[in-house]
Amino acid sequence: MSEGSEEPADRDGYVHPSYEHQPYPPQGPPPGAGLAIGSLVCSITGFMLCAPMAVAGIVTGHIAFHRARRGRGTGGALALAGFVVGYAALIFQGILLALIVPALVRSGVFG
Repeated sequence: MSEGSEEPADRDGYVHPSYEHQPYPPQGPPPGAGLAIGSLVCSITGFMLCAPMAVAGIVTGHIAFHRARRGRGTGGALALAGFVVGYAALIFQGILLALIVPALVRSGVFG
């Protein structure tokens, strides 16, 4: 062992490495697919109930899809399904509205 060495040596002259650096603190879980799942739920709800829910599904689906493409989240396929179902819901709601309103006008509901 040399005079200037601060680390103890074994009998064979091996000097153990020092562990000056602490390991990195544990990271949180990676971003999940919560926004993509929310998009799909909103779109399906919009298909069955009302068009504003479909619009919310489309918007959140696009956001989740772009996050997944950039690697900042998961659930790209769910997000894609969410905004496709949302667009289909809007088309369905529009066709339904175009069929129901003329029937209501003919029946005299509007006066």
